Amino acid sequence: MSSDSSTKSLMNFFGKALAKSSAKPLAVRMMVSNAKFEVEKFDGMNSFGMWQCEVMDVLVQQELDITLEDKIEGMSDKDWENINRQACGTIRLCLAKNQKYFVMRETNAIELWKKLEDKYMTKSVENCLYLKKKLFRFQYRAGISMSEHLNDYNKILADLQNLEVDISSEDKALLLLNSLPDNYDHLITTLLYGKDEIKFDDVSNALTNNEYRMKDKQAQRDTMTKALIVKGMSNDKKLEKDECAYCHKKGHWKKDFSLLQNKDEKDSNANVA
Repeated sequence: MSSDSSTKSLMNFFGKALAKSSAKPLAVRMMVSNAKFEVEKFDGMNSFGMWQCEVMDVLVQQELDITLEDKIEGMSDKDWENINRQACGTIRLCLAKNQKYFVMRETNAIELWKKLEDKYMTKSVENCLYLKKKLFRFQYRAGISMSEHLNDYNKILADLQNLEVDISSEDKALLLLNSLPDNYDHLITTLLYGKDEIKFDDVSNALTNNEYRMKDKQAQRDTMTKALIVKGMSNDKKLEKDECAYCHKKGHWKKDFSLLQNKDEKDSNANVA
């Protein structure tokens, strides 16, 4: 079947399905499906949970997410096979080449999805232990921004969530505060003082806002420093070029002219003597 005929068949099917449901009009859904999304290819090293979430978003906007469920009643086997191939192709396009080999001939989207999950989302005790140790030992790395620190922390939380490990909001907040260096002690005390409970989102937002304030203060200090440097250079430049307003000679000011003149006269008399 050609690409055009396949597309027409899919549009006819979805048009009938949408007419029977309370879903949005086809024109609106087609506008969304035409949007372009970029997904970082999964190479086995980046976060599988985040990658899977982004790929699912792509499948939804392309209206291919139905392939990850049971076959829809009333759809022909041929149409079901075609959209499964399209879904598999979309998923594989989001994989790095070294991750495509073991699913390169898969034509069933559910099976392809399950193979990836079985390989990278193994819910083993060993994997849970590794991620929990990584979370409990998580510490701020000198030289990175707070935004980067929060991103690294959230990646660990996302991986644990994918393994169905539930961590309370308060524990997330306390572990995050525990990961900060000593120069954050005052902020930590402020956040904890008088609180019966603390939420992860509140701590995360406070750290982000604090970073913005610190950057703003640093920018102001840099501006003042540059202004002082420019002013100093300007003064130095004037001293080099200024000359005595009385005798028009360089090296002294007008107020010093009489003193220099007296000194020269004394030196002259001494030489004569």
